[in-house]
Amino acid sequence: MKQILLLSVILFYSSCVIAQTNTFEAQAAIIASKIDSITSTEKSALKKALKKLDKKVEQNEMTSETAEIEKKKLANYYAKRINEAVHNEEQNLQTLIRNKVSGKLELNEDENEEDTAFITVFEDENFYKDSISGLKIEKRFTTQFVLAFGVNKILNDDSGYYGDGFKSNILGNSELGFTFKYRFKEESNFLNLKFGLSMMVEDIRPKEDNDILVQNGDETTLQDIGFDLKRSRLDNISIGLPVHMELDFSKPQYHSKTEQTYLRSQRGFRLGLGGFFAVRVHTSQFIKYEENGSKFKLTETDNLNINTLSFGPSAYIGYSAVSLYAKYNLNPVFKNNPEDINILSVGLRFDIN
Repeated sequence: MKQILLLSVILFYSSCVIAQTNTFEAQAAIIASKIDSITSTEKSALKKALKKLDKKVEQNEMTSETAEIEKKKLANYYAKRINEAVHNEEQNLQTLIRNKVSGKLELNEDENEEDTAFITVFEDENFYKDSISGLKIEKRFTTQFVLAFGVNKILNDDSGYYGDGFKSNILGNSELGFTFKYRFKEESNFLNLKFGLSMMVEDIRPKEDNDILVQNGDETTLQDIGFDLKRSRLDNISIGLPVHMELDFSKPQYHSKTEQTYLRSQRGFRLGLGGFFAVRVHTSQFIKYEENGSKFKLTETDNLNINTLSFGPSAYIGYSAVSLYAKYNLNPVFKNNPEDINILSVGLRFDIN
């Protein structure tokens, strides 16, 4: 009953909001706001363009005379844009008045988002609406939600020091976090700096189910626990700083109604090259076993001489929001063991705007 009542309230409120947006006053206010936004936005764009010309003059890349000519061209260009855009909105206002007089009142919706991504997280932060065309324009500095998971492969564990060694764990590596991306050029998606903050989880499992990691002084070895285990694993949790140079091969999009081209990242192939630096914040060893028909789970928290810091190269290649990634820990897992082991991870990565 409560759910039905809540749903009824939501539907009623939604209908009221929709009805309000259909009123003459509401639509007239929207048009007035657009006209004001057009003027301020275009003047701001002109101011930025003029500053760029002044900078070129200061750096002796352009003479003062040439700059003055270009400034006049820019002033005429932006004045024309303002006049055309304001004229269009005035036409919309006249149409609204006619509809009001004749008893017809229709919503004036923007037809602009045929290319909206299937999943969006930071839509409001990553885009702004063009004051004239109404198109959503992607900002140069954007934020993404990152989810990655894949296979962990322990390298150099075949010397005998670690017994039978470790398994290649199908879901032994995962990452969850945020990245910030800066597009170097205003008019091109191609070159980007991407950096962020992530929680990184590594799951390391011995090949022999009955083996566990044991700390002997400054060294850590694999030893048989002496009874049957259903599962044995080591979990490492780190906070990492991934940094990549990303090449985005997405082509400019074209909007047929406005005949305008605009940029959208993550609409084509992407390649990222870089690395990561991480600090371990938690380590625990988990075992699961049965005894006398009862099931037991034990978790032991200990650093086991594992290196606090980890770092190494990483890369990814993919299409749209999905990519294949690989990363390699340059420093060994354990601090003082005579035989060093390293981790190679390969898997799927999702970058969601």
